[in-house]
Amino acid sequence: MVEEKSPRRSAHRTQWAAQFAVASELCKRGYEVAFTMGNHPSVDLMVISPNKKPFNIDVKGLYKKNIWGVRARPLRGNLFYVVAYVPNGEANHFFILSEAQVNEEVNDEIERARLRASHKGRSDEKAESFPGVSWKFVEKFKDCWNILPS
Repeated sequence: MVEEKSPRRSAHRTQWAAQFAVASELCKRGYEVAFTMGNHPSVDLMVISPNKKPFNIDVKGLYKKNIWGVRARPLRGNLFYVVAYVPNGEANHFFILSEAQVNEEVNDEIERARLRASHKGRSDEKAESFPGVSWKFVEKFKDCWNILPS
């Protein structure tokens, strides 16, 4: 029997599915959520915690296991990442990370890419061309909602 390959889903559809799924989970936990509607380059959700502490979330969504593309940014102190896996026909999964955790992993991955290129005798000039965090890395942050302000 040949397994059918599911059709490719648009990045736009995946990102909106991820943002709404994350907003839903936050609301169920007592947070107030507002969407930036794509009008902010690094913030998808503006959030107020149950104890009235404001913070922001950058949602990164995928519908199949892969690397989540993200670049390291200067620390803001109130930004968190929710990496959302929103597959077709399966339950959603959420991985919650601080901006410092994401930045550290992105920088580590760039360094690993440089080392791989060097070991293969290639130039490392493209090491920063597609930075991100891997599925293996984010797995340890599954359902870590407790790192968000309460």
